[in-house]
Amino acid sequence: MANSTLKDSVHLALTAGTLGALTPASMALAQQAGSAAPSPSLEEVTVTGSRVRRIEAETASPIFVLDQTAIAASGVQTLGDLVQRIPAVSGAAMNPQVNNGVHSGYGESNIELRGLNAKRTLILLNGRRVGLAGATGATDVNTIPVSLIDHVEVLKEGAGAVYGSDAIAGVVNFITRKNVDGFEVGADYGQTSQSDGQHYSTNLLWGASTDKFGVLVGGSYNQQKKVLAADREYSKYALYLYSGAVTKGGSSRIPTGRVYLPANANDPLRVQFNCKSLTRKTGAAGSSLSDYRCRTGADTFNYQPFNLLMTPQERAAAFTTLNYKFNEYVESYAEILFNRTHSGFQYAPLPFDATDDNTIISKDSIYNIFGYDFGGFNSPNPNLRVRLESLGNRFSSSTSDSKSVTLGARGKLGETGWQWDANLSYARLDQNQHVSGYFYIPGLQNAVGPSFYQDPVNKTGPTCGTPAAPIAGCIPLNLFNVQDPAQIASLAAVTTGYSTGHTFSTKGFALNFNGNLFQLPAGPAATAVGIEYRKLDGGDTADYLAVGRPPLYTNCLLSSETCTGNSQGGYSDKEIYAEVFFPLLKELPAVHALNATLGVRHSDYDLFGSTTKGEFKVEYRPVADLLLRGTFSQVFRVPTIVDVYGEPNVQNPTFADPCYKLTAAKVASSPLHYAAACVNVPLDGSYTYPGTAQITSVIESNLSVKPETGHVVTFGFVYDSSLIQGLQISADAWRYDINNLITNVDTNYTIGQCLNNGTPYFCDLVTRLAGGPSAGGIAAVIQPTINLGELKTNGIDIGVKYALRNTGIGSFQFGLDLTRTQKYQSILTGAPPKDYVGLYDRQFGNIAKMRGTFTVGWAYEGFSALLAVHYVDKVTVPNADGASPFDSPSLPIPAIKYLDLSGGYLFASKTKLLIGITNLANKLPPIFFQNNVLNANTDVNTYDTLGRRFFVSVNQKF
Repeated sequence: MANSTLKDSVHLALTAGTLGALTPASMALAQQAGSAAPSPSLEEVTVTGSRVRRIEAETASPIFVLDQTAIAASGVQTLGDLVQRIPAVSGAAMNPQVNNGVHSGYGESNIELRGLNAKRTLILLNGRRVGLAGATGATDVNTIPVSLIDHVEVLKEGAGAVYGSDAIAGVVNFITRKNVDGFEVGADYGQTSQSDGQHYSTNLLWGASTDKFGVLVGGSYNQQKKVLAADREYSKYALYLYSGAVTKGGSSRIPTGRVYLPANANDPLRVQFNCKSLTRKTGAAGSSLSDYRCRTGADTFNYQPFNLLMTPQERAAAFTTLNYKFNEYVESYAEILFNRTHSGFQYAPLPFDATDDNTIISKDSIYNIFGYDFGGFNSPNPNLRVRLESLGNRFSSSTSDSKSVTLGARGKLGETGWQWDANLSYARLDQNQHVSGYFYIPGLQNAVGPSFYQDPVNKTGPTCGTPAAPIAGCIPLNLFNVQDPAQIASLAAVTTGYSTGHTFSTKGFALNFNGNLFQLPAGPAATAVGIEYRKLDGGDTADYLAVGRPPLYTNCLLSSETCTGNSQGGYSDKEIYAEVFFPLLKELPAVHALNATLGVRHSDYDLFGSTTKGEFKVEYRPVADLLLRGTFSQVFRVPTIVDVYGEPNVQNPTFADPCYKLTAAKVASSPLHYAAACVNVPLDGSYTYPGTAQITSVIESNLSVKPETGHVVTFGFVYDSSLIQGLQISADAWRYDINNLITNVDTNYTIGQCLNNGTPYFCDLVTRLAGGPSAGGIAAVIQPTINLGELKTNGIDIGVKYALRNTGIGSFQFGLDLTRTQKYQSILTGAPPKDYVGLYDRQFGNIAKMRGTFTVGWAYEGFSALLAVHYVDKVTVPNADGASPFDSPSLPIPAIKYLDLSGGYLFASKTKLLIGITNLANKLPPIFFQNNVLNANTDVNTYDTLGRRFFVSVNQKF
């Protein structure tokens, strides 16, 4: 048994290196080949997934480890970039490549294990909750400096009894560096092979310790330059797939405008031009009808060159850890972390829509030659759409300030063998964003309302209003020709920006005990028990300019896409937990060891009530080399502050409208509820729109939403070969069943429920325009936050690691980590179950069947190298053709492999030089087309958008 324990302790020491699937360039490889390893320690530790202190490294819980050396070898600037490469991560988590949507532009990276939404992955720092949720409602791991981290432990199972809410998909635990003695300084520089996307970083670290006192102080700074979509061939045009053909298209909001003519077919202009809408001829003034022609499908605006492939980020962080040992029974400690991130998005110039923006362009404007009014919400007026190119890009400047403080004490309970830990924690995140490039609607309304010339003969002195009631300080605006240089001043006069703010804070207290309960024949039964308290508060503020007015919240003093609101709220919870480890049998025939773990947690929320969740884990070793393991965990997730108290947020999802080309005959002959789903839609087949066009939707929070519940089952084996030294093989099957899902109801699900079942609740979420030539068009679809349906997913993780040490040409380590998703099934009320494995879906993201990483590490006489291959399996985009969004052909997306290579040399055990190339083969992301995605023609949540990048880093110890 002593030999087995020794082997386990050695295995624990190497877990963060030798056995980390992405860590072949581990600490062992940083040593010179043949150097002696330190003697193993038998000290008990706590491994992620359990609070019981044990010696064994391999337990019932499947854990994936990344060490500090591998982090440095990867060349990443943020922890988000690092962890999102793990094969168990999939879906559509936020990252700095995302440049569209209400939560983009903050530089956030969220971690989405199993594709189960980042809100269902719990983030820990040294085993404690990070306690910060950004505007997305999930934790931004980029606020933690890379240079602070020693290693990362990823628990690939649910852990509701161990950690409480949010640990449904799993847990990512960032472990900080310790026992640093002296001063370290590091610097990093990198750029793409196209000489853009430059990144810089510097970090400082100093540590010292005595028998009683230890301190670690550090700081870091890094900067990532922006990259424009115009700088890559695959993203410089807005690419669409229509009728199987690739089209360089774009938006119907174009700089030359789209002037809709009255719906009446006998209107003189309809008869004269014989079309439904006009556009101004390029270069024409627009002052006479001869300056216009019929608008065609070829008249589109390529918005892509103005957008970003990589949002700019600038981060600075400071951190310290302190501990002081009063005596052998009591030690105090503190952990303090500050971070400031500056980032921002950039969109193409504002698309103006006179109907959606509730602005009436008067027939009495000096620039309106058509003789009738345009625009106005639910008005009979025809519409005017125009791209405000002269206004410049829409862009944001955002700042995120986070602070996290933990103060505590720990020690021993006399000579009982028990240990205790008590701590207070406080964390706060403040996110502020200023957005530019929008109209002030009241000023705009004056500028496009009635106007006159003070000298009508010479057409000089343009003035807003009427001669009897002029509007002081107002310059008439010509929306029919925004490209006229003379209009720039008029545009500037009605242009403004707005600011929003998001605040989130957590206060907490925890008291934990662990120790042995009683002796069993196979060893002592060990336990961990504790109580915890948390108080969460959050809220959002917005300029009065952007506060939307009910019922749709799309009507504010700025363009409709900016409309939001104010919110504030919070809740608290009290929890008690217990976990007991039972060593049942050992060193018997066919039973080298048999262990079981039971856990339970009771949580009491002032807003959501109480719940009790349990877990059961078993470990069976028939022989010393083979571990058979299994777990059953009950999980839950309470709603976030955003879910319960979040402000209304305008979104622009893609929408397949079933009312397209609807006729009275179709309504009469169909059993579907067209009358309820297609209110105000004309029944003459004239209702048309681009089938995959974006619409306006509004996400709304819900004070009545309830917690999610579910369970997670895993079972598998770990084989540590004594016949082939350094070989480990593992396989774990997993299954998640989540009920009562908290979700923002998808717009296409809503219209489907209304059409198929006529359900009043869902039909009432859809508001269509009531009158005029835009009758039947979508005004807005409400996306409430509710509990809806189930999500079931299962699959298998496979790991192979092999360490070949002290050969004549150095030491080698090989790692293979694969995640295969067998099922990812969404079950919604009133809709047939749908499996998303192998598909890209706008709601769930990229659910590739297989993801994997293969690594080879080498070290010899101070030299080291790492080759990593990251693999994402092929997926399919269903109904991908914009010409027919309902039953169109699917779009196959090929599998992709990324190669990363790095190498370095350690000089005199003090100076480490590292150079590397990521995306060595310069693989470009696959094309998904703008029919199906919002950014850059591709899935920016999954694929690398920048291409090949070079980096060099230096780390010096003093």
